[in-house]
Amino acid sequence: MGLSLSLALLISAAWWLGHEALHRTADAYVVSRLMHDAEALLTSLDVSPQGLVQVRPPHLSPIYDEPDSGHYFTLRIIDGATARSRSLGDFELKAPNLSPGVTAHWHTAGPRGQDLLTLGGGFRHQGHDLTLVVAEDFSPVRRPLRSFEQLFALMAVGGLTAMLWVQRRIVRRAFACLRPVYRDIVALERGEASTLTEVVPAEILPLVSKINGLLTLYAKRLERSRNVAGNLAHALKGPLTLMTQTLDTQPTGSDPATQAVLREQLERVGALLERELKRARLAGAGGPGLHFDPQAELPVLKRLLERMYPDQDLSLECRLDLSGVLAADREDMLELIGTLLDNACKWAQTRVSCFLMQTPDGVRLCIEDDGPGCPEAELDAIAQRGVRLDESVAGHGLGLSIVREIVDLYGGRLELGRSTTLGGLRAAVSLPVRCLEPTS
Repeated sequence: MGLSLSLALLISAAWWLGHEALHRTADAYVVSRLMHDAEALLTSLDVSPQGLVQVRPPHLSPIYDEPDSGHYFTLRIIDGATARSRSLGDFELKAPNLSPGVTAHWHTAGPRGQDLLTLGGGFRHQGHDLTLVVAEDFSPVRRPLRSFEQLFALMAVGGLTAMLWVQRRIVRRAFACLRPVYRDIVALERGEASTLTEVVPAEILPLVSKINGLLTLYAKRLERSRNVAGNLAHALKGPLTLMTQTLDTQPTGSDPATQAVLREQLERVGALLERELKRARLAGAGGPGLHFDPQAELPVLKRLLERMYPDQDLSLECRLDLSGVLAADREDMLELIGTLLDNACKWAQTRVSCFLMQTPDGVRLCIEDDGPGCPEAELDAIAQRGVRLDESVAGHGLGLSIVREIVDLYGGRLELGRSTTLGGLRAAVSLPVRCLEPTS
């Protein structure tokens, strides 16, 4: 739109400048002819001592004798005497008195509405001050000018249209070079790519390179932050085991209360470390920021949990009622679903059910087990925002610090209750995330 307006303004300015230049040139040409006529009239002019003005006929062009010929003059002596061409007939060609040496030209109406270009000048002739006005019909000159202006206007409109069409083709062709970048952005949104292609025009290559650099930097930072907890847990597990063994080998005469407090705190730290190690195992490998594909990820997560609880002979059922991938971080979803499934497997007797479905507002995850469930008092406490039931506390070890953080991050909702089908705990999570269509 801005380019079209700029071109229209530019061509309009060019047309106006051409119009002014043509008319000024035409006026100058006609004025030069009128100057020659005025000089000829002055040479053929006689003024008697009584102030009578007479133009000698042999020196006067016959065109000034033809009525309405388009060539006219008026001569006026300032002290009263006048002379005029017969071509004017009864028409009075008005002009101001001009001092000697002063000239001017202007357009005025003539006989029968003719458009006259008039030249007036002040002269001193034979001791008398006089004003000579010579006029010529400008219509024969104006008609071709108007025809040329109309032709120029048509050419300008045609040129503007052609330029806009060419510019549109150029812009479309330039933006067509960005289609690979657009496809990579869609792939990046779906989690199928981690960077943008750099096979782009040289003008935008620096921008794409900067974006790729930022994507790589943030991916490394995210991966490093997610790995540091697992690495720290591995590093602390050995010293913690040594401290527990040292506490168990202390003499029996040590203070029992102190030993109980120390053992409780060590067990609490051990539970936290186990939780972080479990999160690292559930997240597994894969680039950070990738979207979650339940069709591919849930079977792998199911096999991992079955290996983690080989002695329970669990029946882990996973059902899906959606297609495509979720517009949510892969590792966030693995931690969310993996933590809830791990808790259900730990407390279940034989059966665990996982159901992931699409809703009008996003997706809904429902995980149930046939374990003992959770007391109502604890469910009421867990339902309050900011209350955490840690894994080290006796009862249903939920690890809700993980689940609630992820749910709050996505602006979702967590609901806990008793399962009506299996009898154990039922955890339902609603997340307002989009379900992207699968790529072909």
